[in-house]
Amino acid sequence: MASISEIASYIQSLPPFDTLGEDELARVASAAESEFHPAGAAILKSADATSESAYLVRSGSVELMAGARVLDLLGEGEMFGFASLLDEAPTGFVARAAEDTLLMRFPAEAIRPVLERPAAARFLARALTRGVLLLAREEERSLPAPVGGRRVGDLVRAAPVVCDPETPIQEAARRMVDEGVTCTVVELGDGLGIVTDRDIRTQVVAAGAGADTPVSAVMTAPAWTVTADRTATEALLEMLDHGVRHLPVLGPDRRLLGVIDDVDLMASERRAPFALRALIARAAGEAEVAGAAAELPGTVIALHDAGVPAQAISRTISSIHDTITRRLIEMAHAEHGPPPAAYTWLAMGSFGRREPFPSSDVDCALAWEAERPPQEIVERVLSGLERCGFGLDRQGAVASNSLFARSAEDWEQAARSWVEEPDETRGLILLSVVVESDPVWGSSSIADRLATAFLDSPGLDAFLRRLAAAALAERPPTGFLRDFVLHSSGERRGVLDIKKGGLVPIEALVRWSGLAAGVTAASTTSRIDASEKAGTLSADDAAILRDAFGLCCALRMEHQAAQLRKGEPPDDLIAPRDLAPLTRTALKEAFRAVAKVQRGIAAEHGFSAR
Repeated sequence: MASISEIASYIQSLPPFDTLGEDELARVASAAESEFHPAGAAILKSADATSESAYLVRSGSVELMAGARVLDLLGEGEMFGFASLLDEAPTGFVARAAEDTLLMRFPAEAIRPVLERPAAARFLARALTRGVLLLAREEERSLPAPVGGRRVGDLVRAAPVVCDPETPIQEAARRMVDEGVTCTVVELGDGLGIVTDRDIRTQVVAAGAGADTPVSAVMTAPAWTVTADRTATEALLEMLDHGVRHLPVLGPDRRLLGVIDDVDLMASERRAPFALRALIARAAGEAEVAGAAAELPGTVIALHDAGVPAQAISRTISSIHDTITRRLIEMAHAEHGPPPAAYTWLAMGSFGRREPFPSSDVDCALAWEAERPPQEIVERVLSGLERCGFGLDRQGAVASNSLFARSAEDWEQAARSWVEEPDETRGLILLSVVVESDPVWGSSSIADRLATAFLDSPGLDAFLRRLAAAALAERPPTGFLRDFVLHSSGERRGVLDIKKGGLVPIEALVRWSGLAAGVTAASTTSRIDASEKAGTLSADDAAILRDAFGLCCALRMEHQAAQLRKGEPPDDLIAPRDLAPLTRTALKEAFRAVAKVQRGIAAEHGFSAR
């Protein structure tokens, strides 16, 4: 059994003991009792009982269980039981040794004075609010789903106000007031239109139009709609993408059920993207655009704190980026004159997939039919993006680079040649314009033409095989050893690059499987779905990659939101010691699962397994 001095020496650097004086430390150490529990042994046997001690893991690990589910996995230096002791309430979990485990048990009379000191407030705040990053607690299953995860059909509050196209605007406005709604849906026979209270203010009252003006003169048609089975988060992103604040909701039979607005969908802090878009749209100059863009980090933090999923936050970042880019293009045209011919500004890479994070660089390209836009317009937009906090790609994949600015015909010809010789002239990088581009300004038909040129190339099968080999070379880490990340090469590193080690292997594999399924520009999750449907990924492999991708996105956004909150520049480097035990375990299993998928695909397609 350890002596009092040995115990004191061990705990003195661990919170909440690290602020104790020598006498207090000795008193607590003298009350500690060592307990050994073999693997599988119960430590706290009932979730309904109150703990009378706090436990510190000296060696081994402890699982906190709710039924058959693991809520957390605690390792050396971590404590449990103290929250129940302080609150005099049931623990809500049972604890068992995950392996042979040595604990220090601190009775209530010894540990309570330590935990009730003001100096322990930080430890308690962090410990009691940490929760489990990626797995919900068992008791949350009985709670109502957060609004963002609910189906929009469940959020419809009343029957819609519907009118025909010839209804006078005064009559429509009266019905809106009587029903307490902010819009009316216009039945067009082959579709729907919509008139909002804002339309009435701006297009009727402010414009001096008559009260007998038909609603067809001011409506938006066709109206963007959403099906009742979509989630509130998905509906919000539709609103944000299309710049609208009302969505008619359609049932499975395409029958109109009602209308939802952004107030129905989420709390005020989640509506911040709409306010930010409005600021950008009203900006009179580049300085005002940059001022509005400066609010994006705070918006990301608010969305993250409100529980919005990481991939939905990425869509929001992408939408704000697109809005800023379009406003900068409009300003460049106003300053330098309209371009001689139409052109398309394409977002590439993570912005093209609509999956950027706060740290993401901007990749972009140009395509035109008749004549290249003036270089000063391009330079003005790129410098504006930098001023707005969007770093440009460090490898030069931007629209001012002649490699990424071509006529549509040149892009089509180049796409075919890159399929034949992908390693020539940076072909694999340039091909991202074709397979991961999203039009921000101009016609979307150019992106469709590029995708068609790629998919119709005679050498596509051979190219896809080379792409698969490149994807299989992107290996995830094998796990963790204390504070080091282990790699398949045997190398140990002190930080985890969550992008390179976690996301890139998944994105590369899904890029190949998606292209093999005939899908070009799309998000990673959409490519996974399409790959599963086409059979280029098995259902099991698709499920593994979908879950691993979501896990890595959640961790990356968690890390970067924390950095933004501290005023630090966001990056992808996470110290293993900063990961909660359960997160380490989940990541390790995800890495192993992705590697297993890679080995299976390598074997199926005749590649050498590593």
